[in-house]
Amino acid sequence: MERECKLVSIDVGELKDEVSDLQEFLERKLSVEIRVEDKVMGVGSAEERLSRRKVKEYVERFFHRRGLSDTYRVRSEKDAIKIVKRKT
Repeated sequence: MERECKLVSIDVGELKDEVSDLQEFLERKLSVEIRVEDKVMGVGSAEERLSRRKVKEYVERFFHRRGLSDTYRVRSEKDAIKIVKRKT
């Protein structure tokens, strides 16, 4: 019996040049497969269920390591994680 993959969606619409780097970072840290379609990144694993909180923490770590914490904010919404640009 095949287990269904639970996806956590990340809205990367406001993220410009860092989408592929974020994808590589999350694949490496979470050991999951990631699909990017338009402005949405789907993070999921058939082996284990990922919590939205855990994915959000790793996105925040990525921004911190890149020095982007002052530029972008990570919000957890009802159906997805949303990356928004901070107002300056």
